[in-house]
Amino acid sequence: MAKRRGATSSYYWLLGSTIVLLLFGLIMILSASSVMAYAKEGDSYYYLKRQLLWALVGLAAMGIFSRFNYRNFRKLSVAGIILALFCLVLVLIPNIGRAAGGASRWLPLGPFAFQPSEFAKLAIILYVADVLTQRRGEIHDLTQLLVPVVPVVGFASALVILQPDMGTAVAICFVSYVLVFLAGARLRHVFGLGVAGSLAALFFIFSEEYRRQRFIAFLNPWVDPRKSGFQIIQSLLAFGSGGIRGLGFGMSRQKFFYLPAAHTDFIFAIIGEELGLIGTLFVVLMFAVLAITGMRIAFRSRDVFGRLLGSGITCMILSQALINMGAVTGILPVTGIPLPLLSFGGSSLVFTLCGIGILLNIATQEKGASYAGSDMRRGDRRTRLPWSSSGRGTKVSGRRR
Repeated sequence: MAKRRGATSSYYWLLGSTIVLLLFGLIMILSASSVMAYAKEGDSYYYLKRQLLWALVGLAAMGIFSRFNYRNFRKLSVAGIILALFCLVLVLIPNIGRAAGGASRWLPLGPFAFQPSEFAKLAIILYVADVLTQRRGEIHDLTQLLVPVVPVVGFASALVILQPDMGTAVAICFVSYVLVFLAGARLRHVFGLGVAGSLAALFFIFSEEYRRQRFIAFLNPWVDPRKSGFQIIQSLLAFGSGGIRGLGFGMSRQKFFYLPAAHTDFIFAIIGEELGLIGTLFVVLMFAVLAITGMRIAFRSRDVFGRLLGSGITCMILSQALINMGAVTGILPVTGIPLPLLSFGGSSLVFTLCGIGILLNIATQEKGASYAGSDMRRGDRRTRLPWSSSGRGTKVSGRRR
């Protein structure tokens, strides 16, 4: 009975925090985009209406996914990753992919545009979770661990970098890395992958001039305040102007064409300016609730695939939120990653809500079920992950580790 109440509580906490963030995002998009929307489109509500349409699509998708048994995704994981890679290739082909701001990241769908990298995030989580579940008994073998996870994730990340979109590529690699760790890989293998990934990131940062300039601006934006450092300086001015209570809803000055991407990547700065420290802490609190609830649902899942899948989706949402807020506040380099559920952008919103729908389904599957799940009842102790609450250690080959 207590377990059932816990599952129900997690379900509604996750659903509640998602709806609150979504509604709050719509309100802030209206404020942050009204000036630009009127200047470009002659309609102050232009971006709000588009985001509202995508929100309705995303909520419908979340409802469908919340009723679709997450275990069935294992049958679709290979097809999903193939489709994601195909779309990532298509977006790089001239006259097929749509370019904007010097990047080719969208596929046109009539009056709308689809961003394949957002779909790829979810497809890779499904694929990696499925592969690691299949090889749970061989996870300590480096060859079994690396193949085919590293080639597939590396190829997908390379295609995303070519768009170019290094921020999304880093997010994809980071979540895959976390899943490898959670699956129980040896710490020396995890450490080696971390070092290799860090060196690769440094190489790509300094291989392109604009990325190098962004990194320098992160270290000291005042080196080039009118170009590479302009955006972060304007963002910090927004936070400074907001203070504790903010200037008031709709009273932002930075949205008057001072702060680029005010309603997309830098919407968190507008929140800080208009609603102050109180508003930004509210956003942080809501993401904390979503993250804690998502991981709780994942840890309570009935099987290994559910635990890895739930952890991956939660980690993806949380890592994007942290990267975005870190970039906007000057703690991290600017990456172009949107703030989940808050930033303007249809593809990001829809696939984030799809992922949350999967988490909701994992929560419903846990209701009234034993925590160990069917694999445990068959006596396969190898399915116990190192972070599960099923004992002090995991028995492998007759010994505890």
